[in-house]
Parts: sequence; C-alpha cells; structure tokens
Amino acid sequence: MSNLTDSFEKVIFATDAVGFSKLVSNNEYETLASLKECLRIISTTLTSFEGRIFHSAGDSVLAEFDSSDSALSAALAIQERLNTYNSGTNLQKIEFRIGLDIGEVFSDGDNLLGEAVNFASRLESFAQPKGISISNRYYQSLNSSETQTNDHGLQTIKNSKIHCRDIVLPNLKKRRIFSNKQKLNITIFGTLITFLFILLFYQNYFVTEYERSQVAVMPLINNTRDPSLDYIASGLRGEISGAISQIGSMAVTSDASLNFVDTEENTTGQVAKSLGLDHVLLGQLNREQDKISLKVTLFETKINSQKTIFSITGSIDEILESREAIIKSIIRAIDVPVSKVDETSATRFGTLDLLAYEEFLKGDFNFKLRSPEGALAAKGHFEKALKLDPSFARPYGYLALTFSRSANANSRLALPNISRETAVYMADILSLAGISIGSNIPQVYFSRAFIETFRLSEHLAALENVNLALSINPSYADALGLKASILTFLQKPEEALKALARAKKLNPNFSVEYLQIEAIALLMLGQWEAAKKTSSIAVERFPESASGRINLICADFYLGNIDDALWNLEELITINPDFDLSRVNFNENKLWRKLTIECFQKLENRLND
Repeated sequence: MSNLTDSFEKVIFATDAVGFSKLVSNNEYETLASLKECLRIISTTLTSFEGRIFHSAGDSVLAEFDSSDSALSAALAIQERLNTYNSGTNLQKIEFRIGLDIGEVFSDGDNLLGEAVNFASRLESFAQPKGISISNRYYQSLNSSETQTNDHGLQTIKNSKIHCRDIVLPNLKKRRIFSNKQKLNITIFGTLITFLFILLFYQNYFVTEYERSQVAVMPLINNTRDPSLDYIASGLRGEISGAISQIGSMAVTSDASLNFVDTEENTTGQVAKSLGLDHVLLGQLNREQDKISLKVTLFETKINSQKTIFSITGSIDEILESREAIIKSIIRAIDVPVSKVDETSATRFGTLDLLAYEEFLKGDFNFKLRSPEGALAAKGHFEKALKLDPSFARPYGYLALTFSRSANANSRLALPNISRETAVYMADILSLAGISIGSNIPQVYFSRAFIETFRLSEHLAALENVNLALSINPSYADALGLKASILTFLQKPEEALKALARAKKLNPNFSVEYLQIEAIALLMLGQWEAAKKTSSIAVERFPESASGRINLICADFYLGNIDDALWNLEELITINPDFDLSRVNFNENKLWRKLTIECFQKLENRLND
C-alpha cells in the first residue's frame, strides 16, 4: 500500500445527483429507490471501463482511471444509460452531473487525495444536469481529436481557477458562460429592469384584493342519478377543502358545518353572509352520454357574483387526474397572497396511483357514514389503497382511526371479530406508519394524536402531534377540538377553551363533542353556571350521552341545585341502566375525576338517606 507522500498521475471521475435533497423531501421512498438503481448503473459502467470507485457518499461517487479515453467513454455511457433509465421508470427521475480531471494524486489507503480530486468535484458542480465538464489539461490528454467541446475559458469555481470545457452532447443545449465583467454588467442591467418591472406591475403582482379570505366548500352535487358516484362528489369536496386549508391566507370553514345548510331555502349569497364568508366554492357532477362532467364555480360575496373557474368532461380517471388543476384554478381565482410553499403543499396528494386514490376516496366516503357497515367498508377500501400504493400515507391514518373507533367497547362502530387489544395495537402501528411515510400530511398526525390521547394516554406526545397537524393545516377544526381535549387532560382548561373557540369559529355547526370538552374545561375552572349552560345544550343535542349528563349533574351539584342534580342522575340511570361511574374513562384528567367522584358520592349519600 502506498504512503501518503507517494504521488502518481490518475484520471479522476466525479459525479453527483442534481437537487437530491429536494427530491428526497418531496418523495423520500421513490427517490431512494431510484437512487439505488442509478448507483448500480454508474458502478457497473465504471467497472466495465476499468474504473475503480475509491469513494462514495450518499448520491456522489468518485472513481479513478488510468486512461483519459476510458474515463470519457465511461462518462458518456453513464449519461446515456441514465437517460434511458429515466425515460422508462415510474420512480423519481434523477439527473447526474459529471466532472473529469487529470493530475497528480496521493493515496491514503484505498482513498485518493490531491488537486485533481478537488478539481474533478468542482467541475462536476460546474457541469449541466445530464452533462459532462472537463478541465483543459484533461482535454489535452485525450488521444482522440474528434471530441467536441464548448470552451468556457478560465472560470472561478469555489475559489479555484479552472480552465473549463463542456463535452458537447446531443441531448443538451450549448450554453454560454460569461466572464466576471460580463456577469457584472448583466447583473446591473437586470437589476434596473427588475426594479422598473416592479414599479410598473406592483399592483398586479404584489397587491391582492384580500389579505385573507374566509372560504367554504359547499357539498358537490351529484346530478348523474348514479349513487355509485357519490364518493366522487364527496371525495373531491373533501380534497378541495383539505388542500386549500393548507394555504395560510385562506381560512376554510369546516365541511361538517355546511352539511346542515339548506341550499334550497337559502341562496349562496345568504349562506355566505350568515357564515361571514368572502368566497364560496360550489360544484356539480353531470352525466353527458358515456362521460361525466365536473364544473366548479366560485361565488364572491363582495360583488355578489358567481363564475365558473374550472370544468372538465371525461372518464372518472380523467376527473380524478384533474385534481391538481382544480386546486390551481381555485388559487388563481381567489385573490389572496399565496406562497410557493403553500401552493406546493396544497397540490400534493400523496399518490400517483389513481386506483389507490380512488379506493381512498371510497374509504373516506364510507368512513364519514359513521355506521357499522360504513366502518367495515371503509376498512376494506383503505386496505386496498395501501396494497396498490404502500407509500400512500393518508390511508394509514384513516385506517388507524377506524381501528381506534373499534377499540371502544361501547362503540357501535366496532369492527367484527376484532378484539379491543388487537384494535388498539393496529391503530398504534398504522398511525406510526402514516407519520413515517407522510410527514407533510396533517391527517396522519391527527390520527396519531387521537390514538395517543384516547387509547395510549400519552398526552404530551399527543399535543406535539396535534400541533404538527395544525402547523400544516391551521384551519383543521377537528384538530383544534382534539387539542382542546388534550389540554384538559394536561390540566390546562384556559388554553383548552381558547382552542375550542377557534375550532367553533371554523366549524359553526360543531359536533356535540365540542360541547362536552367545553363543559369539562368550565367545570375544572369552577365556572359552574357556564358549565351548566353548555352541558344542557349538549344533553339537549345528544340525550343518550353519559358524558354530557355527568357534566350537567356536576354543574347543578356545585351550584347547589341538588334536586336538579338528583333528577338528572335518575335520568342517567334510566337511559343507561348499567351505568357505573368506576367504568367512566377520565383519561387521567385528575381534577375532572375528583370533581365528578366527589359529586356522585355526596348525591348517592343523599339518595341513601
């Protein structure tokens, strides 16, 4: 083995993937799978041309050659084979740059060090994507005089001055690299033009009609008279509201709060004004012979006007393929400031597999039915979606919620032939899988937080995950409701009420669970009158709810309304003959548990007396 002081001449080959970190952040699974194949192509090609890899790290490779011509042949073959692979793969396409230099190097074990190694790496960074850049001294070492190059002269690359050339390739446009003086002149000229452009078009590009818009997506109407397409109407509505809610300048009213709006009795304008909306999105599916048409319209409250912003006629697949175009048309039509990051988040759907996406929409439709049949059907569709695309994150989250519902022994949504222990285990595993695959999907964080709260009693972890869901989708009303519930378990009732206030604003027709959480927080604060009022509304909306009745009993007791408390206790036992306070799940909310037990013990003593 040579010592570090020994030097010898070698041709150095350097290559690296273009924009690899960004590709990984957009789709980690596909990018890593594709990188593995690209590195295999590079390695086998280098070996076939008598090259030796002496260093590799992640997406970069360094190799040595004895012959300049062999190194160039290897580089050309690698780019050709990578182009062929990229044109045929369904995975993430990855482009590579290549740099070549020749010179004295030193050995350090199997590794090589020296100026030629450094210059080859710099030439790689100088090269075009899918291109090859070489030094002038390497060019002069070639035996063939037929190699066509584009001479860029002396260039400064990472503080090194290198005479650079591009190998002319048939699939790459010839580029011109300017001198430093030319670059300075162009920069000054470009700055002036940009400044003038900003002055002339400031109003159009930097001032929007709305700084923030309150938006609602009305239920899409299925006019096809085909109930089997209800999942398309329901699913697209959910996709639209979920996508635009990830845009910080759009406050999206919860879908659930609009399901009770009578659109036959109220015009769109009346609905918008009653809910304080700036914009309302409407849509409908129609049958046109053997095809389906989708039309999306936008109502703007300020001008009391409605216009069509998107329409398409085609097959179900073509309708589903248009989802990104639908979202982009909405972003263009609602005049609010939208960052590139928000737009990218809004148009990311988690899968390229249309069959998997369609199965997910069917599962989501059945999941929302909240029936035993719906829960079982949803489970089947979510499982099919995952078989078609295991990297599709959202079905993991929804399947975890389906199992979590089933883990409740008293739930009418329990899945058949699945024990509580199995349901909790599956919910736990699936929610973790969803987060590991879909780190930018709010629903998977919500499902994990839900399971950590109600099945695992890991409230601090649940709070962290629900906050992550809200950081991605600030308009996620149910996540705010879940956060409020978690905060009561963490003995933070004031913060819980603040979260609930935001949730109720986003979801004006909120569920009875919001009221039950609010009542618990008010009881913890000793606000008995407010707790009684809230609990009374909850009981009125859902008389069979033991939780609502318990909160009302406690509020009356601490107000001194003992007769009312006793009457409601009798109602609770009448409705739930098997009621046993020891089986009530307080989920480690010590203060709520203490208040409730104290109340019931004293009421039982009264009854016994």
